[in-house]
Amino acid sequence: MPDLMKWLRSKSITSHSVAAALVLAATVITSDQQVRDFVLGLFQAHPKIATAIVSLAAIILKYSHSSSPAGAIAQAQTIEATPNAPTQAAVDAAKPK
Repeated sequence: MPDLMKWLRSKSITSHSVAAALVLAATVITSDQQVRDFVLGLFQAHPKIATAIVSLAAIILKYSHSSSPAGAIAQAQTIEATPNAPTQAAVDAAKPK
């Protein structure tokens, strides 16, 4: 349970909102037969939708960064603790001007 709480604190409110919306959508789809029939009919009529949804999710996962400020600090501390941590000069060179 403590690991779950640490993970939740490391994510931004947007991540929590998206996760809640997905859980709500999954609950509605699994509990309402009409919604389930609509979704299945939509996928049968337009099979490329499933591919598009999976591709979009993969792109968002690849390029999104959902850490809160606390999560960003935790990631930075993890990077600093590695044996090949970047030098101060490398950090300064990477900063946007």
